[in-house]
Amino acid sequence: MGGAAAIENVRAVEISLHISDPGHSEVDAIYHAVRPGKMRIDIVANGKRVYFERFDGDKGWDWDDREEEREEAAAATAALRHGVELPGILFGLHEMRQRGHQLELKGRQIIDGIDYYVIHLRFSDGYETSLFMDPQTWRIDRRRDIRALHPDLDPTPTTIESRKSDWRRVDGVWYAFMDEAVNLKTGKVIETSKVTEIKINPTIAPVIFTKP
Repeated sequence: MGGAAAIENVRAVEISLHISDPGHSEVDAIYHAVRPGKMRIDIVANGKRVYFERFDGDKGWDWDDREEEREEAAAATAALRHGVELPGILFGLHEMRQRGHQLELKGRQIIDGIDYYVIHLRFSDGYETSLFMDPQTWRIDRRRDIRALHPDLDPTPTTIESRKSDWRRVDGVWYAFMDEAVNLKTGKVIETSKVTEIKINPTIAPVIFTKP
């Protein structure tokens, strides 16, 4: 991803992206995250904010057209936590153990002609996922796990593969500007996320992560 020093220099990120749910909806979003592990994503449709989720370091919250935020269920909160903890946004693989997570090399697996290294990541809360590292680039461009794509909307779990591509270097760190979520049971692309801009260490008001 660019080396330990470059990764650890990332204290905060602001990621602008376009999210497409094939056959259903297309929206824009702005994702903010800060160390030691807080995040917020705002969803915009037709120029208007219609939804947001945030993780304050302890609990998850969401809002759409309600007058007040509501606390999310445990599964949705865990999904937000896992998202910000995964290597590739704020943190590197070398930081996983010190953050309480466990890593194990599970050998190799050939997918689409690439003989990936398979890394098993077990989060501190017991949730598990598999990361696939390309032996040529040493970047993680696939992830597989059993989960709900949007647990706050539909908690039904399925086997999802996240496929990352269009890697670009931003302030010394490599980021994937394209991410496809694929249902491995059907082979269907269920969501695509295309990054339009990444800002490293922008000024972010702490209040956006806390309940008013």
